[in-house]
Amino acid sequence: MSLSDDDPMPIPPSNRQKRERSTRYPGMSLAESLKLCESIDAKGLDGLSAPEIASALGYKNIKTNTFSASLSAARQFGLLNLTAEGYELTSLAREILHPVDPAEVPRLHRQALFKPPLYTDLAERLANKRVPDVEILGNILYHNHQITASAKRTAAEAFLESARFAGVLGPDQILNTNGPSPAPPKPEAPAAPPEIRPPTPASPRDRPKQPGIRLDLPLWGPDEGKTIRVRAPESITAASLERLIQAFRLLVQIKNES
Repeated sequence: MSLSDDDPMPIPPSNRQKRERSTRYPGMSLAESLKLCESIDAKGLDGLSAPEIASALGYKNIKTNTFSASLSAARQFGLLNLTAEGYELTSLAREILHPVDPAEVPRLHRQALFKPPLYTDLAERLANKRVPDVEILGNILYHNHQITASAKRTAAEAFLESARFAGVLGPDQILNTNGPSPAPPKPEAPAAPPEIRPPTPASPRDRPKQPGIRLDLPLWGPDEGKTIRVRAPESITAASLERLIQAFRLLVQIKNES
């Protein structure tokens, strides 16, 4: 039996049912969830019920999408606990909001980021790889994580924003679950060559008489008529010879033969 364009392939009922409801995912970013926790902490709402928190924050209804999504995301990031009395800030949220050591905050952000099981799965799949753009990532969530078509973009955007906020996703789009790599040390500037100055001529009486050699080298070719005169000890090290050559090159203008 063949199927024409007018006869779409039937989808088994089990597949339709699987995608009618999304897997749980943060509908708000980690940064937005922390803002909610900051408001709860600053306004003394810790431990109150959802309606009481919503009313204090200016929401008319706890089912308002922004409020309900932020509340759910904060729980998934391990920032809020739901008790019989209401919503309480977790120890992780308190450590982030009131850090003893500010240098530890980036690590705490990463700890919160990978609390949601969905984000843990994505980290295992994408660690040290380039994270695709929001459209492709949304499709990955749809096919591999049972996120509905209507929710896949929101879920993908929340993950990307959260990963950037936590410092695990840089401009190169590579997911580094341990945070940004330390910057390589700056190369040290090369040491300036020693300043070499011609010796100050001494008077004949001040010149110590030392054993050595004197070389008078008449030049030829284009330099005919010029002479190089060198006084040197009878022996020197290779390092001293190299220094002599360097000094000669610095003090004497070397021209290429035309």
